[in-house]
Amino acid sequence: MKVYLYFTIILFYFCASASAQEKKYYYYNPDNNFGSDALFNPLSLLINGSFDVLRNGSHSKNIFDQYYGKGYRNVFWNLGRPLKTISDYGWDRFVELEIFNLEFNSNKANFLPNFADHTIGNGMLYVKLKEWFHYYNYPAPWLLSFLTTNVYQLTNEAIENGKHKGPNIDLVADVYIFNVLGFILFEFDFMNRFFSETLPMYDWSLQPMFSLNNTSFENTGQQYVVRKELPFIDNWSGFVFWGLNGIAGLSYSPNQIDSYSLGVGQVTNKINANLRGNLRFLTPDIDGALAFFFDRNNSLLLSVLVTGPKLPNIRVNIYPGLVKIGGLTPGIFIGLGEWDKFVFGINFYHHLPFGLGFGFSHKHGIKR
Repeated sequence: MKVYLYFTIILFYFCASASAQEKKYYYYNPDNNFGSDALFNPLSLLINGSFDVLRNGSHSKNIFDQYYGKGYRNVFWNLGRPLKTISDYGWDRFVELEIFNLEFNSNKANFLPNFADHTIGNGMLYVKLKEWFHYYNYPAPWLLSFLTTNVYQLTNEAIENGKHKGPNIDLVADVYIFNVLGFILFEFDFMNRFFSETLPMYDWSLQPMFSLNNTSFENTGQQYVVRKELPFIDNWSGFVFWGLNGIAGLSYSPNQIDSYSLGVGQVTNKINANLRGNLRFLTPDIDGALAFFFDRNNSLLLSVLVTGPKLPNIRVNIYPGLVKIGGLTPGIFIGLGEWDKFVFGINFYHHLPFGLGFGFSHKHGIKR
């Protein structure tokens, strides 16, 4: 525990010295009062980040079924002895699987989501949340963002850890290497200029829905997209959408405001926890994915995700601003298939951190 505290203090002082009152907003757009941008706030970020792991097919989504206490204890136990955990796992294997390798093998690609989600994604959200706090005149925006981001990262690791007691190599890599790299890199203007101008990146996270009939969080998770205009082809761009999914394709923008995107790729149906003795590491089950998106001014209004053939499923997210019911413009989520069974949720007020619904998704995760 002392190791983690000392490490956090050093990172804390780096961020404090590097941060200043933001005069330019790289990622937060207060004019977008619709779509995925309208749902962005600290509480929705906390829920999406903390419970992201519940959509990986390995966990019950019931918030009362989680081993929070055991998970946190084991997370901090590992963070207090990182070198010993790595040594137990093997330094060569740790570098190969968790840091970098050149093999095209899904069982040896842990480093890809580590870097994409924890460094690039988490780093961008850290800055976007700073900008949110600054826009609403909160004191010390960098501090509030730093604390919020660390809380949801550790909570997600604790839920993912579950009741396991012992070395957990994945969280050591996530927390000490990739999260820290994200905090540091995104404190520099060149990094934020790159991901807001050169290769624009946007937060297309999901709409959390609390299921009243089984006290579960459905449709939680952080998703990101980068999009770049294609040279010599007017109105067309290439994009990559990632999080639990990895999808690439083309976007068409007839008016430079609205964009229609279609892509193919993969989705992680389930994260498998593996043990070597008492040491825990993770491997994914991969399935195919086809996705359609509609966004306005880079704020997501509609997503349709079809996965299969192992677990055929469809998920539809309609964000606030696309449809009107009376004088309201709700956010709506529908999930149907082998993965979700049937889930429906709705949010009538887009500043709330989550909507309400009901669902019949797998109670204890997907059995494969």
